[in-house]
Amino acid sequence: MENLFLRVKRNLDSNSNNFAPEYADNHLDVEISAPNGIKGIKEMSVRIYSVSYRLMGSECTLLNPERIMKKVSFDIANDDWWEEGLYRAYLYINGNPKYFCETDLPLSSEKWTRNAMKPIEEYPQEMFFARKLAITDWWNKLHCGRFKEPLIRLLTERLLQFSNDMEHRKTEKIPHLLVTSDGDSTGAKALASMILGGFITDDDISKRYNLSLAEITTGAYGWKNMENEVAKAKAVIVEVSELNYNAHTVNIVNLMASMIRYDAFRETTFVLHGKDKDIAMMMEKCVLMKGLFTEDTTFRLSSDRSVGMEYEYDEEAEDFLKMVEGILDDKYGSGAPCSENKASCGNAERKLEAMVGLQRVKDDMREARMMSMFNRKRAEMCLQTDGEQRNHMLFLGNPGTGKTTVARLVGEMYHNMGLLSKGHTVETNRSKLVGEYIGMTEKKTLDAIEEARGGVLFIDEAYTLISHESDTKDFGKEVLNALLTVLSEPEPDMIVIFAGYEDKMADMLKTNPGLKDRFPLTFHFDDYSATELMEMACRSLKAGNYRLTDNAHKRLSVLIEKASAQRDKYFGNGRWIHNLINQGIIKSMARRVMSSSNTGNNIDINLLCNIEEADIIEAEHNFLDLKTNKISSPRPIGFRA
Repeated sequence: MENLFLRVKRNLDSNSNNFAPEYADNHLDVEISAPNGIKGIKEMSVRIYSVSYRLMGSECTLLNPERIMKKVSFDIANDDWWEEGLYRAYLYINGNPKYFCETDLPLSSEKWTRNAMKPIEEYPQEMFFARKLAITDWWNKLHCGRFKEPLIRLLTERLLQFSNDMEHRKTEKIPHLLVTSDGDSTGAKALASMILGGFITDDDISKRYNLSLAEITTGAYGWKNMENEVAKAKAVIVEVSELNYNAHTVNIVNLMASMIRYDAFRETTFVLHGKDKDIAMMMEKCVLMKGLFTEDTTFRLSSDRSVGMEYEYDEEAEDFLKMVEGILDDKYGSGAPCSENKASCGNAERKLEAMVGLQRVKDDMREARMMSMFNRKRAEMCLQTDGEQRNHMLFLGNPGTGKTTVARLVGEMYHNMGLLSKGHTVETNRSKLVGEYIGMTEKKTLDAIEEARGGVLFIDEAYTLISHESDTKDFGKEVLNALLTVLSEPEPDMIVIFAGYEDKMADMLKTNPGLKDRFPLTFHFDDYSATELMEMACRSLKAGNYRLTDNAHKRLSVLIEKASAQRDKYFGNGRWIHNLINQGIIKSMARRVMSSSNTGNNIDINLLCNIEEADIIEAEHNFLDLKTNKISSPRPIGFRA
């Protein structure tokens, strides 16, 4: 194999990444060099991970296979700051992982770091990660769920072993898995269903079946009723809850254990999960359960975050927990329409009305809901002749104006109206939909569509799917082609929302004359005024139990007015406020408090709550000056080959 080298360096003012998200303003320059040159490369992609295997950024470029390649440059963008320390880099050539290396990124933006890349085929675990885990949708959910690094590393090792065992399943018994937790069972449920279930089924939700022992043993759902569903599933996720182990319960659980033990369902992997005490009780009462799971097929989660615990799960990941519960709903969702679930009706509408600003959006959304219900009533009385019920939307506006937040509320509102069967929202963008080799893009897009059925498919910066360079083979067009089918359905049980800048969205719609007609609803998200931005800041600080002193309040108000007066169309609005508070003011306050001579075990609570004028001034100097230096002209839309 050729000797390849990787060089990385921070870039504080890069403007070359055409397809990076609007908020991904932290850039890393990456160069792949081959001193002797190599040929035959059609496409090359680089994926950068943290030391705990969290995806930090990636980019793909197309090359001329007839040319000798000696150096290829990438701009890896991220909306998080690139922390100083160790990262892992994986190089894919023509869609296949070929090389990897570790690289130490310094804090300085002036210094390049150079490392020799290693042939990945010589490292089975790295090859397995890059080929089987890194490109899946569920891998990043480990980090969204705040599973800790020891578990993630162990998971990689165990899944490699599990994969090897599955290859020998014709001569050996199929391996089954167990997940236990010493605290709340939500982490075990997430790991069992979303992570392990996602791996076993190759991210195919239709091949994943969830049930509980309580359903079976109480007679609410018997074995005969579940047999067909289990036979069709590649992964059966079984929740083990607290049970009354009478003779009937023991017989039923032993029956299930015997089916698992003797491979009654040859193509099915069972994944059991629950609390330690409930698992232990099941093993004690049901003798056939003993010995089904080995140490290598058991995952133990700790929720107390104590020092020395082998695996940990952080229960504070509220957004992730909501995502887990949504995944475990059945195909048609667990929620009822508005008429059957009056307690939830109006909640999403109230959330929308409570948002700062956006009066035009609120008025237009109220009218859109009214027209949708009007058309539905006409259809029910056979007055609607076309039978169409399309509510696809365009969200037009600058960054940070609440487009994503409102998209989540749209799903809830239209579910409450009985127009969507689930009401969840699937958020995606170009980087999540476009694959790294031919055929992968269509699969990713169809999977996203299937996941969004019954709810909202929200595609941020949708115009990045279109390239204006006629000679490029851009995979983004495959996404639009796949979406056109669902956009043409008369009653799709889904709302597709395209979001982004108004002018760029208009240019994209011109590329396909029929595309605009498939979006009957358009909403304009106006920039926030200085007063509204100040209100956002005050709400955010209050929610975090912070208090502004009078002088700090005045200083913050002046700062926001100044920034608002100098804004351009790329000003971050609400996101700018969020970053100012969390990356600027709170960090400045923390430095002041923790460097104070009064800091100790008996620290005054007011010191931890009160934001001083000095904190605002320091944030303005440190955070805002850095941001100003990084502001650049908008990235052009196109494909860089």
